[in-house]
Amino acid sequence: MEYAIVVAASRDASAIAALHAESWRSAYRGLYPDEFLDGPILDERLRFWKERMSAPNPERQRVIGAMADGQLVGFACVLLDAEPAWSPLLDNLHVKPSYKGQGIGALLLSASRDWVARAAPGEPMHLWVMEGNLPARRFYDRQGGTVAERTVVDAGPAVGLPVMRYVWPPLSVGTTR
Repeated sequence: MEYAIVVAASRDASAIAALHAESWRSAYRGLYPDEFLDGPILDERLRFWKERMSAPNPERQRVIGAMADGQLVGFACVLLDAEPAWSPLLDNLHVKPSYKGQGIGALLLSASRDWVARAAPGEPMHLWVMEGNLPARRFYDRQGGTVAERTVVDAGPAVGLPVMRYVWPPLSVGTTR
């Protein structure tokens, strides 16, 4: 199957929120409390994405989607200014659970890195991943990410959550991986 990578717009907030909630319910079971995952997570994610997609300075972020047969099957979001000391942050990368293992995550990560190379030349890209999210960690390892640090954060309903920062070196515009 072929996947189209598209730039998302505010009209896509509902589809992104639905996929985000579905992904969290699948990937974060046992990491976040069940009450949160089984509760109003969709409403919370919808509020989050409507706000993010209408944020000022849209040129300082990029939300992309992976489409298959007219359906959103994955998305990623890069924020240029979230953590200036570490350069651009890949704040989200989620693939619909039934589509995992088909290369969509790698396409989204590659497109994110390509955008960072154009929007913030010479800067690396980083992300945070839950230490207990072993499938995601294996994916980021395969994609050439390097663990730069480990820490413990309060992440919404998860207090004292161990996380790891993965970093990718800068790409030159036009570089192939």
